[in-house]
Parts: sequence; structure tokens; C-alpha cells
Amino acid sequence: MADRSRAAREVLAITVIVSACSLMYELLIAQTLSLLAGNTVTWYSLTVGAYLGSMGLGAVIYNARAPKNGWNALFGVEVLLCVVGAGAVLIIQLAHSLHLYVLASSELTGAAPPGVLVFFGTSLVTIIIVGTLSGIELPLLMRLGNDVSEDGKLTNRVLGWDYIGALAAGLLFPLALVPYLDLAIIGLGTGMVNLLVGAYILRRFVTPGRGVRLKTALCVVFGGLLLFGISQGPGMQQYFLKRYYYTPDAAEMGSRFGPLNELPDVQRVYSPYQKIDLVNDSSPYWGDQLIDAYSTKYIDDPTLPRNQYLFLNGDFQFNSDYEELYHEWFTHVPVILNGKVPERVLVLGAGDGLLMRELVKYDGIRSITHVDLDSRLVALANTHPTLTAMNRGAFGDPRVDTQFGDAFQYVRRSRESFDAVYLDFPYVMDYNLSKLYSREFFHFVRDRLAEGGYAVLDAPAENFNPEPDREGYLQFTRGRQYDIYYNTIRSAGFEDIVPFATRLEEDNPVAFEILDAWSETPPRPEPGPNQELQAAMRRETMRQYVQRHADNLEQAFIVMWKHGREARTPVYRDFGVEMSALNENRFALAFPPPFSTSARIDLFRVNSILRPTLPLRSFLTVRKPW
Repeated sequence: MADRSRAAREVLAITVIVSACSLMYELLIAQTLSLLAGNTVTWYSLTVGAYLGSMGLGAVIYNARAPKNGWNALFGVEVLLCVVGAGAVLIIQLAHSLHLYVLASSELTGAAPPGVLVFFGTSLVTIIIVGTLSGIELPLLMRLGNDVSEDGKLTNRVLGWDYIGALAAGLLFPLALVPYLDLAIIGLGTGMVNLLVGAYILRRFVTPGRGVRLKTALCVVFGGLLLFGISQGPGMQQYFLKRYYYTPDAAEMGSRFGPLNELPDVQRVYSPYQKIDLVNDSSPYWGDQLIDAYSTKYIDDPTLPRNQYLFLNGDFQFNSDYEELYHEWFTHVPVILNGKVPERVLVLGAGDGLLMRELVKYDGIRSITHVDLDSRLVALANTHPTLTAMNRGAFGDPRVDTQFGDAFQYVRRSRESFDAVYLDFPYVMDYNLSKLYSREFFHFVRDRLAEGGYAVLDAPAENFNPEPDREGYLQFTRGRQYDIYYNTIRSAGFEDIVPFATRLEEDNPVAFEILDAWSETPPRPEPGPNQELQAAMRRETMRQYVQRHADNLEQAFIVMWKHGREARTPVYRDFGVEMSALNENRFALAFPPPFSTSARIDLFRVNSILRPTLPLRSFLTVRKPW
């Protein structure tokens, strides 16, 4: 009687543990997909749906072929879950690496990239296998629990403890594991727990025999492989980071799955909110040859970092070579447009400190309130030599007051007024970022503005169409984000909205001089009957280089005022602030034709918390760094 009572308790304990492991695999797959494909809500929902459906399939399979020896069957399920579940993250990451490799190779060779099908197909198969095994696991535990219980009725308690195990995993995964560990290591560790449960079942409940010795040896082998994998965690992490960020290099080297040891390591820093990656690109962009034609930054200070990139959750944030083409336009164009230096400034986001570097150049600014969610990113910006060299220690300016918290809640609850509000957020890849581009958020931003003050944001994924309509206004283009930005901002109460962009001149003589001396420029024309034709073709090639370079570097922004202004024609004013790239000529190039403020607000294009219209991307889009 006591032995049956003990066995019943053991079944319940096993239920809690294996339930937690199964849900952990589900969350690992969902999180991996959300990181590699974006659209967190979509992929969590699809993963949970496919997982639950697969559990139903597993229950059907169990009912159709109920095993005679339940403990042996449960051992087999635990071992299979250990193998597939522990490797789930690695399998999906390998499929993603293959997709990026095929994509890079297709760009080099012109072939069609089928890797997206491999990536999502592999992910779906992995979900189905893990879900099916988990679906077999639960009815097995119910049967075994009823067999060992005193009254033969343990089903409800097994179900209850199964839910408790899921709750434990649901709390442990986001709060204690993801902020501090790589997903692959979490998967391997979870697989080890499954294997230990299987080993316990083998020792406690399976009758000794030749088969038991073989299964014990199998557990030892798998355990050794899992421990080896966990010990190689940093190496595995670097392998996949290099496969992600250096895929074009791998494609050129023909290295589909090689380790890429010759490429520099990626520095990853974990925070509770995101994964921060600092990348040293070993194969600089061809346009880097032209940087000195558009910026005096490296001429004034040759020691500044080159070829350094910052990524947040795998999404590009800045390139050290060209970041001033973003931050100088973002900071100074609104000040020039407004005609005076703001005294009280609110900055939301911008944890790298580069926007702050530009703002503190104005002596007229009395205070800068900086609100950022991620204290780890700001700490890195204050200590990492690359970032401090770039932001020039701007956070140390006594006028800067950094507060950590959610930007949405800050503008909602604050009662302060500001002369300028800068909104520097990552691209809208997921619904959780969509709220920072919502009507509700812009409404609260408007409430924080003093009379005559402005708010400005970067307009991710937008390039303004320079062609006006018959009345001289910029046209909306369906499928692009500006009409969503415009209608959302208008619906929040802003009356004056001005788009602008980083536009570089294509007739830059210094750029042509640099290209003229560049070794990869088409050779100079040789004397002969085709000399003029060769010279013309060479000039056209260089012109296309410069044009493509200027187009690639375009960044879009939107500045807005509560009420209409008297002067709508952009007038350049020199406030005596040192700038590396922005000048009067490029200021004039920054403005496309205006949008008609008399146009009706299209409510179907408004991005709201209750009905988000951003992000504008297919759920089958696969994330890539460049």
C-alpha cells in the first residue's frame, strides 16, 4: 500500500517536470521563430496552435496504439523529446542560416532563393514532432497514474499537476532564463532534464534485463552529448551569430555550414528586454570609399571607430561610418525648421547616446529628459569604448537626466511640458513596438508639447516618393508606411506635419575624385577609336555608383507641430553648431513636396493600440541583418 502511494506521488512529480519541459520546448520554438522572423504575436500564436493540434494528434496515436508496457513507452517518449526538444533551437537556427546563405548566394548568382520554405517547413515539422510526443506523454501518465494509485483514479490529479508544471515553465522561461541565457543552451538544459526523468523511469519502474543495459548506455551517451553541447555554449552562440551577420562573406567563400573562424566575433550583451549585438564588419560596404565626400568626421578625427555596427534583437540600428547622416538630420533639421533652439527637450529611446551627442551641442538647451526602457543599453553606451568614442560621453553632460521606464507610460503620466520631443525607436518589426507609433501614443506626446514646440520621429522603412500630384502635393502610395504615419499623427491632433529625409547630392565632385582613383572603378579609356565611348561609359558607371550610394543612405523623418505655422517654406539658419555632414545645400535637398493637410483622415490607415496597422510585413518574412 505504501509502495503504491509512493509510486503515485512519483507519477505526479514526473508529470510536473515533463509538463514543464514540454511547454519549455514550445516557448523556445516560438521565441526562436519570433527572433528570426519577427511578428512575435503571429509566431507565438501559430506555434501554440500547431503545438496544441499536434498534442491532439499524439493523443489519437496513443489511443489507436496503446502500448502494453507503459513505463517502457514513457521512457522512449522522454528520450525522443530529449533529442528533438534539445535540438529544436539548433535545428531552426540551422534552417535559418541555410536560408540566409541561399539568399546571399542568389544575390551573387541570380538564382531563386527557396530557403524560406526550408526555414518555415523545418520549424513546422519540429513543432509537430515535439507536440505529438507531448500528446502521447500525457495519456501515458494518466494510465500509469491510475495503475499505481490506490483507488485507480488519478486522472484529475495528473491533469492538475500537468497544468502546474506548465505554469512553472511559463514563469521560469521569461523571468529567469531568456534574459540571461542563449536559447540553444536553454534547450539543451531542458533536454537534460527530460533525459534524467527517462533515466529515473528506467531505474525505478522498468524490469531489469538486457534491454535496460542498452537503454542505460543510451542515456549515458546522450547525457554526455548534452553536457558537451552545454559546455560549448559560447562557441555555438558565436557560430550562429556569425552565420547571421556574416552570411554574405560565407556565400562568397562558399562556406555553407563552416565555422567562419577567420571572421571577428560578435559581442552579445543580454538585457531583460533585448539582445544587444556589436558587430565588426570584416567586409565593408563598397560605398565606404565615399564617406569623405559627404562627411568631415574622419578627416577631423581619424581615430573614430570604423565598420562598427549596433543591432538590437538582430535589427540594424547604426553603422559607425554613416551614423551622422541619421543623427545630424534627425537632431538639427527640426531645430532649423522651428527657427529657435528648444530649452526643454524630451528624448524617448536613443539609448546609444548618439542623438544626445548632437543635442548637447546647443548651449541654449537648458535640460534634456531622457527616457529609455533598457538600462543595460545605456550602461553599455557609457562604458564601451566604441560607443563612448562615438557619443563623446554625452550622457555625462549635466543637463541630461536619464530615467528608465516605458516611453508610452511616461508621456501618458507626465505633466511636464517640453519645447521638443525626440522619438528614436527601433523599426516596427513586432506588435509590441507598434504602440510607440500609435494614435494614443502621439496624442500623449502632443499633450507634452509646449506651445510652438515640435515633436520629431524617424520614419522607419519609408522612402518618400518625390513625385507630386497635379496640385503639387506628395502622393500617398498604398503598401508604404507613410500614409499610416500621416493618418495616425493627424488623428492624434497634430495639424502641421512635415516629412524630410537625408538626401545627398549626386553631383559631388569629391565622390567622383575618390571613384576615379578607386581600383575597382572601370579602367581608364585607352587611346583609340573607342576612347570617347569608353570615357563616357566610365563616367556613367561612376555616376551610377554615386547615385546608388546616395539612395542607399537615405533616411526618412517626420516633424510635427500642434498647430499650423505661419512660415511653411524651409529656411536655413546657422545656429553655430558643429556638424560633419549637414549643410545648407543638403538641408534644401531634405524636403519632398508637402502633403495636403486638407485631405481627410483615412481611419482604416490609422495605427491604434486596439487596431494596429503596423507592422506592414508578411508573416512569412524572415529576419535578416542587412
